[in-house]
Formats: sequence, structure tokens, C-alpha cells
Amino acid sequence: MHMDRGRHIARTVRAASAVVGLLALSSLLCPATATEPHSEDAVKAAYLFRFAGYVGWPDRGSAETPFTIDVLGAPGIARELRLLLPGHPINGQVAQVREITGGRDWGNAQIVYVAAGHADLLRNLMLPKTGLSVLLVTDEEGGLSSGSILNFLTVDRNVRFEVSLTAAQRWRLKISSELLGVAIRVQGRAGQTLAPNG
Repeated sequence: MHMDRGRHIARTVRAASAVVGLLALSSLLCPATATEPHSEDAVKAAYLFRFAGYVGWPDRGSAETPFTIDVLGAPGIARELRLLLPGHPINGQVAQVREITGGRDWGNAQIVYVAAGHADLLRNLMLPKTGLSVLLVTDEEGGLSSGSILNFLTVDRNVRFEVSLTAAQRWRLKISSELLGVAIRVQGRAGQTLAPNG
């Protein structure tokens, strides 16, 4: 009984630490007039990196296969990811970033980020490819209604995000309850989630 209580406390502490870490990321965004011109790009790149640890893919792939983040329309975020990823594996895989220009460039990425202003290309990325489970992240007003799983929002000059569990289910992904706990809005059924650290 004491062991069960100890495990529960440990899980609670880990979950709280995860939430604090994600909230800390959201508070890093500086105003647009700040002296660091790429602060928003850096925060979004950090989120993209951290999101992977809170998502369950049906097949994580082998350690030899790179974990790929495709970036569409955001060279600043791609640059920040290139600074962040070396030496930081994702789910036990070497991580890499690729810049793409449209749906035809989309390969076997685990995460696809679509920047604001690319709503016309978004629809081409909506249909899941056979056998692939992709975390689609947008930065577009109404991004969730366009079919993305996570969509960035700016609230009080801080970067936040909203989640669609319906879209996650379509792509065969499970979103951690820890991630949902710091989302500003969640659409869909709560049964489509991972347990903490699950």
C-alpha cells in the first residue's frame, strides 16, 4: 500500500514538473518590440520540440530512423530548431528538421508545422497518408477547424496552444493529459488521451 502511494506521489510530481516546464515555455515570449527579433520563433521551436514527449505514436520507429519535424513557411522557426535539436534526441531517435514548401515535399515526418498564411496549402496536408501518424501543428486563425491537432495562439503576448482530440484520433495519435492540462482550449472527447507519462 505504501508502495502504491509512493508511486502515485512520484507520478504526481513528474506530471507537475512537466506542466511547470510547459508553462515556463509559454511565458518566454517577449513583446514584438523586444530587442531579440526571434524570441517568438524560439518559443515556438521549443514547443515543437517538447510536444513530442507528450504525444503517443502507434509506432515510434527505430533508434536508427530520424525523428523529423517538417516546417512550412517559417524559416525562423526552422533555424531555431536547428540550433535546438543537435544532441537532443526525441523519443530515443536522432532529431532533424526539414523546410518544406508544400504537400509534395512532405515525407515521413512525425511533426509538420504549418505557419500562418498558408491556409491554402493546409488542406493538402489534411488527408492522412497510409500508415503515417503525423502531429500537425498550425499557427492559423481557425487552425483546429481546418483539421490541425495543435494550433498556436498568442494570448497577452505569450505563446499558447489549443488542441483537437478529434483530429488527433484521425491521425491515430494520443495526447497526454499533461499537455491538455496546459492547453488554452481542448476540442473533442477526453477519452482520446494518454495517462500521465503514458
